[in-house]
Amino acid sequence: MKLIHKFKSLNYNKRNNKQISFLILHYTALSSIEDSINYLCDRKNKVSCHYIISQNGKIYNLVNEKYRAWHAGQSAWLLDKDLNSSSIGIELDFSPNHKNNKFSKLLIESLILLLKYLKKKYKIDKKNILGHSDIAPYRKIDPGEKFPWKKLYNLDLSYNPKKVNLNELVKIRIWFKKNKIYLNKNKILIMLNFIGYDISKSIKNKSSYRSLINNYKNHYLQKSNIKYSNSKLFNCIERHFCSLLLTKC
Repeated sequence: MKLIHKFKSLNYNKRNNKQISFLILHYTALSSIEDSINYLCDRKNKVSCHYIISQNGKIYNLVNEKYRAWHAGQSAWLLDKDLNSSSIGIELDFSPNHKNNKFSKLLIESLILLLKYLKKKYKIDKKNILGHSDIAPYRKIDPGEKFPWKKLYNLDLSYNPKKVNLNELVKIRIWFKKNKIYLNKNKILIMLNFIGYDISKSIKNKSSYRSLINNYKNHYLQKSNIKYSNSKLFNCIERHFCSLLLTKC
């Protein structure tokens, strides 16, 4: 795997003694790799990443991994409120509004090589390879609905909720009933919070709830049948929740 060190961003600081535990995927939303590198390296923009991958598969290292690049912004996952300190940020040269509106084969091949390298180097749990939309679901949508998460699942580079025994699902349903939690929305929020998502803005705000759900679907339930999306969504989240719960037991 060849890394290009030609360009460097000054937008970084110390990691606050945090261990690297997450790999966060972004897209640039700009029209070209040149524009993206210039933007990420401009001090006045106060944003950066550790790596950026071009459409032709070139991997540029903009910030040394030992430093805290400014890619995640205001974000959260489980109890971690400072994802910049505990993660490596990877930008992808992609924009839904420009000619670079497809994740090219070369880009994805290079991303896979980089993820394998970083996952092994830092012993990253595949559950912690996430999108910007996972850790900041009310602000961000990247890497978006077109990102090939399934390809990463198949290579053990991202978490895919497994099928669980029906008896285990029944136990969860009984627990909700015993605790008088009847509305599916409330069940979904409890389960998504356990999975890792910040649900704080979704409890009372319908728009925020829709953003949370859409971002979950774009990661874990891509190309779902719209007609059955509500039941598929609930079943997927329930399976996801149960699978993680059994792992932690």
